Amino acid sequence: MISLSPKIAIVFLSLCLFSCLKPVTYPNEPEIEYVSFETSSDSGKITFSFTDGDGNIGLEQEDVAPPYEPGSFYYYNLYITCYELMGGQWSVATVDPQGNNSLIADSIVFNYRIENISNAGQNKALRGEIEVILEPFYFNPYSNHSDSIRYSILLIDRSLNHSNLIYSPTIVR
Repeated sequence: MISLSPKIAIVFLSLCLFSCLKPVTYPNEPEIEYVSFETSSDSGKITFSFTDGDGNIGLEQEDVAPPYEPGSFYYYNLYITCYELMGGQWSVATVDPQGNNSLIADSIVFNYRIENISNAGQNKALRGEIEVILEPFYFNPYSNHSDSIRYSILLIDRSLNHSNLIYSPTIVR
């Protein structure tokens, strides 16, 4: 009969338990969830969590061939859009590049290329948080309606799967 010391038995039992655990699985499409928003002077930091089952979040710098070429929607893989509360309705915040309230205005969208954050292990599923600094301003400094804002966030993986679209709570300046 084999006799095991208590320490060896605990280690052996732990290894048996961990080897029986199934790997974590998530859908192949990224899923995101709002976490927080913090301000620092005129810049802001928005944080959201994500999961991705096949672990293909992010792009390499050299990823510029179609569909990731400059000028393409997929050149960026993270879109954060600013909204202002105007007359009880949420509208995409815009800024007039000429500063004279003309009909030519640009939406305030923060576009980013998140770097490749693939998992090196056998289980490719990813789970984590992403923090984004919105600067030089997190709001439209030229608007009379930027006292109540919110953001929408969209994350895209390398398979061109779009995450769920999420909105921050109302941010009052």
